[in-house]
Amino acid sequence: MEIVNNLYNVEEGLNIHVLVVDDNQINRLLIDKVLSKWGASIDFAGNGLEAIEKIESNRDYDVVLMDIHMPEMGGIEATRMLRSKNETYFQRLPIIALTASMLTSERSVIEEVGMDYIIKPFDRKNLYEKLSRFQKVEKA
Repeated sequence: MEIVNNLYNVEEGLNIHVLVVDDNQINRLLIDKVLSKWGASIDFAGNGLEAIEKIESNRDYDVVLMDIHMPEMGGIEATRMLRSKNETYFQRLPIIALTASMLTSERSVIEEVGMDYIIKPFDRKNLYEKLSRFQKVEKA
């Protein structure tokens, strides 16, 4: 019970706009519940192609949580396409891979395309720490 309670102690609001890219509805619901509790603004995409369209049209995401294995286009390919764009926004947009397994070869590819990663099922404290680095700073 102690471990579960510690996971819920992170209550501080996150002033952040997150795009969650995952084809699994249950994963999206779980992440939505956690991020909403923290006060994050959330948008969803079901695959890499949809994510690219949303990112190109909005350009206001602070961070992207990107599943690696999805139909139509996976997270690695989508990230490569985004990183290939010349604009600074696409080069610097923080993209965090959500992956259930992490082989050494996968880690190399994830780092090569410019992604950080979180292992699923994710630890809420770890997710909060990674996301809090990218939140907007309020102007006084």
